[in-house]
Amino acid sequence: MVVAGFLLLPADVLARKARTEDVAAQSAQPPTTAQSLSASAQLACSPKKILIVGDSFAVGLGMTLEQSLKPRGPVALASRGKVSSGLNTPKFYDWEKALGEFLTLEKPDALVVMLGGNDAKNGKGTPEWSKDFQAKAARFLSIAAGHGVSVIWVGLPPMREKTFSQKAWTANEAMRAACATTRNCRFIDSWDLFADTTGKFSAKKPVGGKAVSLRGKDGVHFSAAGCKLLTDRIATGLTAAP
Repeated sequence: MVVAGFLLLPADVLARKARTEDVAAQSAQPPTTAQSLSASAQLACSPKKILIVGDSFAVGLGMTLEQSLKPRGPVALASRGKVSSGLNTPKFYDWEKALGEFLTLEKPDALVVMLGGNDAKNGKGTPEWSKDFQAKAARFLSIAAGHGVSVIWVGLPPMREKTFSQKAWTANEAMRAACATTRNCRFIDSWDLFADTTGKFSAKKPVGGKAVSLRGKDGVHFSAAGCKLLTDRIATGLTAAP
């Protein structure tokens, strides 16, 4: 019979007892340095969990963010975007309530938010509207802060329709201001990625040496290439030091 690499003979009762005690003592010892490093490596490679919330823009981000983050290490994504939603329409979809529930359920390490497109489109875009929208964004962010979650808030891109684009800019400034007054919140601008040299809407831009369509036919949403371009920037924001 072989135990711990030793051959035991039936007559070797005392030797077996000694060896058994020795094996037990070795089992009780702390792991070797190599074993400790192996365990640490496994812990270090545990997936980072990211929760994505927002409107239809957020739904698009959920399709390409994992691809953008994959070269930087393991990641687990939970995408909870709601089409046609916003902070100004709680009767349709209450984002403050939903966010608290999602954070409790998913327990993410980081939160990615892209919200405000519908609010901007249907809002007045006035200074008073901007101030009210900033307060709502701040309340939304306070929920994440209460859960100790860091936030990446992604700004809106320029829109094809001029008035909508102006409102999107106003919404961005309100959301940027709310993020600036919230701990562990980073605002990531998307405007320059989807604008021409004058800051206006651009449906196509050079990517990898050739012109690529970045926006949908509606002049609002992103193409698959547009989503990937933006999530590449988000990935940098998520992995960069504060």
